[in-house]
Amino acid sequence: MTETQVEKFINQMANQYTVQFNVYRGETIGDMPLDFYAEFQRRDEKYLMSKSVKVWSVETQQYAFVKQADNLSKEKLQLFANVLDSRIPSFVPEKQEHMSTYFIGVIVTNDSIGEELKRYVQRARKLRFLKFGWHGWADRYLAIVSMKDKRVYVNRKGKEFVKTFEEALMKGDERS
Repeated sequence: MTETQVEKFINQMANQYTVQFNVYRGETIGDMPLDFYAEFQRRDEKYLMSKSVKVWSVETQQYAFVKQADNLSKEKLQLFANVLDSRIPSFVPEKQEHMSTYFIGVIVTNDSIGEELKRYVQRARKLRFLKFGWHGWADRYLAIVSMKDKRVYVNRKGKEFVKTFEEALMKGDERS
């Protein structure tokens, strides 16, 4: 069985993520199968003279959940968003040092994307404050990578999280 263009792209992206992220292939989130998900965790601390006198510490996390889909519809995007939203508490640590966790749901497709889906993903950001903001926040974005259009559609604030996908699409376009 030969690998499709979408599967090659997803495999290439998973390999790129392994440089700074922990990558888990063939996992599921809820009942939804994923091609891979990537996890990044960072902890920063500030000390006063020695490590025994900690001034502050913060933890930041980022997750990218990547799957492929054909015949993409608004209902499929809503289902993906709902599954991500329902699993947010299981990925966010319950620590006071937690500052922020970013969730990016990425769907890679071979289809062309219509105006309705473009508008939906541009508005598909969800911000959830944890314990009234005392324990940080969780921010969720949805993105669509269209292999046919050679574009990535995402909320304006989520652009920074999908730059690697855009760069990979442009590199692939140059090779063709």
